[in-house]
Amino acid sequence: MSTPLFLSSFFAGIVCAASLPALASESVLLKEPDPKLGLEISSSTAAEGGVAETSSSAGHTTQSISITRERLIRRTMRPDGIGGVVSYHILRDAIHTSINGTSTSKTGDLEGKTATAGKNGAGNWSFSLPEASVYGEAAKDLEMLGAFENRKWLPGRKVAIGETWNFNPTFIRRALQRDVPNPQVIGIMKLRKVDKAPDGSDQAIIDCFIRGGGEKTMSDGSVADAETGLAGTLTVNLDQPGRMRLYLSGRLNTGTVKGGETARAIVPLNMSVKINPLPLAPPTP
Repeated sequence: MSTPLFLSSFFAGIVCAASLPALASESVLLKEPDPKLGLEISSSTAAEGGVAETSSSAGHTTQSISITRERLIRRTMRPDGIGGVVSYHILRDAIHTSINGTSTSKTGDLEGKTATAGKNGAGNWSFSLPEASVYGEAAKDLEMLGAFENRKWLPGRKVAIGETWNFNPTFIRRALQRDVPNPQVIGIMKLRKVDKAPDGSDQAIIDCFIRGGGEKTMSDGSVADAETGLAGTLTVNLDQPGRMRLYLSGRLNTGTVKGGETARAIVPLNMSVKINPLPLAPPTP
């Protein structure tokens, strides 16, 4: 039994945001950290209790689906005169799948590899594997790493408690594009409060909402559609730039219709991302 495309594509995503310190009590500065800051990124995405159904003149079938994907990535940057080079060291990429109770495990195509990125003509980070050609799922994983590195989630200014702003959830759009070209995706964040972390540092608690989807008639006459909705909390440490926690939950609803055959799946989703700054390297003698 093979893993449905819409599930394997969705699990390529990594989500992230960060901030710099802020002292104001009524508003806080929400901004990406210095790009030279090294980060350790740990992510887990789980779909448990999903159901996929197929109906045709031959009958009706139902499959139970569960998939988890766990990644550990170390991000570093080497500055230079033309924008720098970003490196993503993929330390772990474990994928566990269960379909109708039959479980399989494998590693992602990029596990153990180091992807590097420079800025392209549009000013965005574009990843590749040095001295290697990449195809298929590995190429799509590199695109998702680029979507993460090019994020502009936080507004880069002081934000008052209760204030909302729009952001571009590129990781969701990239995932949906594998099933529906040019999906519409929107994201909204709201600063709920500022309080103390367990270690006594200040942290911003941000509510996060994402919706996306679309429908497309393909060249072979089939019609594909996909819809997702996620909600959760982004916690940004205001005293320790680069430290954050993201938790999202929701579901993915996708399907295709071709001739007399219809396939549809509804999958609950839970995503967790933990990001910590790497220790500073000792100064060169």
